[in-house]
Amino acid sequence: MAIKTNPFTTPTEESGYLSDDSSFYGDTPTKQDLSARASSFSAAHYFKIHLPSPTEIALANRAKMAFRSSSTLYNPYEGASWARQLGESVDDFLRRIPPRTTQGTEEAPWIYVANPYRKAPAARPEATEAPPEEESDWAGFVVRGNEMLEEIVRVRNEIARQNEGRTRSVITGMVNVEKDKLVHALRDAAKRLKCTSGKWMLFVDPIEINAVWSVVAHATANNQLGIASKVAPDFGDPRKERLVCIYTKDFTDIEDVTRVARRMKDLGLIEAKKAIYYKCDAYTYLGIARDNQWDIKPSLYSSKDILSEGGQKKVPHFFYKKEEKDNRPDIMDWE
Repeated sequence: MAIKTNPFTTPTEESGYLSDDSSFYGDTPTKQDLSARASSFSAAHYFKIHLPSPTEIALANRAKMAFRSSSTLYNPYEGASWARQLGESVDDFLRRIPPRTTQGTEEAPWIYVANPYRKAPAARPEATEAPPEEESDWAGFVVRGNEMLEEIVRVRNEIARQNEGRTRSVITGMVNVEKDKLVHALRDAAKRLKCTSGKWMLFVDPIEINAVWSVVAHATANNQLGIASKVAPDFGDPRKERLVCIYTKDFTDIEDVTRVARRMKDLGLIEAKKAIYYKCDAYTYLGIARDNQWDIKPSLYSSKDILSEGGQKKVPHFFYKKEEKDNRPDIMDWE
C-alpha cells in the first residue's frame, strides 16, 4: 500500500523517526539542561536518598517470597513423629506435640525442630544430640575420647603414687597440669573428627515450657538461631525443670556461639542476672556431666562471659599448636 506524502513533514518524520532537530525534545535550552542533568546523574546517590514506593516494597517482598519458596529445604528428622515436619507449620507442630503434656518414652525422649535452611543428613535414631555433619566420625571420637579419659585416670594415679607423702594441694596441682593437656587434646580430637556441635542449655519451669518452646521453635525454623533445637517432654515429674537445647554447628566458632546467645537474649530467653551455659556434644557423648570422676568442667561457656563487654576475649583458647615435625594425630607439643 502506498504511503501518502505529507507536504508539512520531512522525509525523516514520514518514515516514523524523529530527527535531532525536531521540537519533540524541547527547545535548545531545555535539551542542554536535560543533557547536563543526565551527565551528572549518580545512581548510587539516587538509591541512597530514594524512599521506595509502596509498589516497589510490594515487588521486593514478592521476590523475596518467591526466592524462599524456591529454596531447597532440609529436615534430618523428616518422617519422625517426634519432630517437626517440612509439610507442617510451626504452629501445627506445636499443637501436635506440646512439650508440657506430651509423654516422653524410650523411643522418643526428646522433641526436635531443625533449621530447614541448613543442609544435614538424616539423623540416626541413636543420635540424641545435634544432627551430625556428613563427615562427622562420632563413633571414632567416642572410642578415642574414652581412651583419653582412661589416660587421665592413669596419670592421676601415677602422680599420686610417685608423690606419696606430699600435700593434697601439691598433688592436685600436678594432676591438673597434666589433665588440662589431655582435655585440650580431647577437644582437638573432636575438631579433627568433625564432632564439633554443641548447645546452649535452658532449664525451664514446666508451667512455662510451652511458651518458651514456642519462641525457640519459631526462631529455629526461621533460621534465627542455630542448626536445631530440642525440648524434653513430660516424664511424670511436674516439679522437675525441663531442658531446652539450642544447637550450634561448631563449639570453636565463638562468633556463631555468641550470635546465637545474643539472639536468645533479644528473644527474652536469657535473663540479665541469670547465666546459662554452653556444652559441647563431645562431652555429652562421653558422659562428662556435673561432678564427673575426671573433674572436668562440663560446660565451655557462660552467657555472662560471652555477652559481657569484650566477652569473646574472656573465652579460653582451647587448642594448642601442633608441632609440624610430629604427624601423629594425638601427640601434641604444648605451648
